[in-house]
Amino acid sequence: MSIRTWLWLGTVLNAMVFLPAAYMAFNAVGFAIAYPESGAITAVAFLFAVLPVFGLLAPFAAWRIHAKRSDDRNAVLIVAAPLVYAAFLVAFLLNN
Repeated sequence: MSIRTWLWLGTVLNAMVFLPAAYMAFNAVGFAIAYPESGAITAVAFLFAVLPVFGLLAPFAAWRIHAKRSDDRNAVLIVAAPLVYAAFLVAFLLNN
């Protein structure tokens, strides 16, 4: 598969993950507001709030890298990073 195909696939997957990530971030921030004395809840809310932003900015950065250097495979790693981060958050939720 070409780098362009991987970028399109990653962009579509990041778009699909955006709405659930935004929903989880909204609820996590709600918990942080409800329990302001808990530093752990605030830290977890920050982790979840970063995911939607990361999911939006990473594909733009990857396509920009691809436009400058079309044979650079780092663009594929950049577009895959939010998906790895989302998998980390799911594992974090299931273990706690």
